[in-house]
Amino acid sequence: MIELSNCIEKKISEELKLNILLSQEELNLQELSITTKQIDWDSFLKLAVKHRLISQIHKNIKYLEKITPPEIIERFKQVKLDQTAKALNFITFVLKIHQLLKEKNIQHCFFKGPLLSYELYQDIGFRNFGDIDMLVEIARVEEAKKIIEDIGFRCINPSTSYSDRQKKINYTISHHYFFRNEINNVNVELHWNISNPKSFFNIETDEILTSSEIIQVSNTDLPYISRTINLVYLAAHGSVHQWFRLFWIKDFSVLLSKTSAADLKNAIELSKKLRLEKSFYQACQLANLLYKNDFPDFIKTKITTKSYSGIPLKSIRTNELKFRGIGGKILFVFYKLQLKKSVAYYFDSVFRLRTHPTDWELIKLPDKLFPLYYLLRPFLLIYKSFIRK
Repeated sequence: MIELSNCIEKKISEELKLNILLSQEELNLQELSITTKQIDWDSFLKLAVKHRLISQIHKNIKYLEKITPPEIIERFKQVKLDQTAKALNFITFVLKIHQLLKEKNIQHCFFKGPLLSYELYQDIGFRNFGDIDMLVEIARVEEAKKIIEDIGFRCINPSTSYSDRQKKINYTISHHYFFRNEINNVNVELHWNISNPKSFFNIETDEILTSSEIIQVSNTDLPYISRTINLVYLAAHGSVHQWFRLFWIKDFSVLLSKTSAADLKNAIELSKKLRLEKSFYQACQLANLLYKNDFPDFIKTKITTKSYSGIPLKSIRTNELKFRGIGGKILFVFYKLQLKKSVAYYFDSVFRLRTHPTDWELIKLPDKLFPLYYLLRPFLLIYKSFIRK
C-alpha cells in the first residue's frame, strides 16, 4: 500500500490531512505523528463540518482529546449532538411518509440519507445528511407530492403551481420536487428520476423500485435501493460533484468494504452497461487513495493504469467547479460531458436548457402559448443575469 503522504498532493493543508487521517477505520499513529502544534484548530473543525466527517472523527475522540484544545473538543461534541438530534427528526418523517405511501399503494424506495447511514454504520445519525431522498413512479408523483404537503411540508421547488403543460415539461427538465418542514427543520426530495438528465444514470425508475431491498428500522420494513445499483449510483453522484466533500468517498469506501467480490463484479458490469465505468473507477481509486480500500485483482489494474483523481483532489481542498466563478462553470460543463460517452446524454444535457421554470415565474403564459418560452429563453437569461448583479 502506498503511504498516504505520497499519494495526496502537496498543496493539501495539514488541517485537511489531519481530517483524512482521523477518519480512517483504524488510526495509524505513525502517520498521525505530524506536528499538531502547527494545526489551526478552528480551520480543522470547519473542514470537519464542511466534509461532514464529524462522526468519523468523533469515534476517535479519546485520541482527539490528547491533541486538541478543550474548547474545540466541546464544539466538536456539540456538533455531533446536534447531528444526532436532527437525524431523529428525519427518521420520524421517513417512517410517516412510508406508511402514508403504503396506504395509498404508491410504490417507492429510499436512497442516501438516513437509510444509507443505517446500512453503513448501523446508526441513523452517523452520517450528516441534508435530505430524505425517495423515488416514486412519475405517474404517482403528484399524489405523493400532496401526501408530503399534507403532513406539514411546503414545496420550495417549484414554489408555484404548474399547469399540466408545465408539469409535463418540468418532468424532463428536473428530476425531483424539494420540500421543507420549517418547524422540524426537515427536507424531502421526491424524485421521479434518480439523476438529471435521466440519460446520465439511465435506469428506469420501475427497475429501481422493483429491485429494491428491505432495511428494517423500528420494526418497520423500509424499501431501499439495491446494493448493486447503489454502488454505481453513489460513484456517479460523487463523481458529478467531483467528490468535493470527503464523506462521499468515506461512505463509498465503507460500502465497498461490505460488498462481496461477486456483488462488486455485478456493479462493474452495471457501470459498463450505463457507460459510467469512468465514474466507478474514479470512486474506487479515491477510496483506495484516501481510505486504503483493497480490491480483488480483477479491478486493481483498472484503478492503477490511469489516474482519475486530479480534479476531485483539487475540489476536495477548494470546492466543486460550478462554485468557482464563470470559468469554473464552463469547466464543469466539459467535466460532466467527459464522465459519460453517450449521444443521448449529450443531447439531453443541452436540450433540457431550452426553457426553465424560473422563466415561467417571470412571465406567465397560457399553455397554448408555451412554445414562446423557447424564443424568449435567451432574453430571459440576459435579464436574470442582469437583475442578480
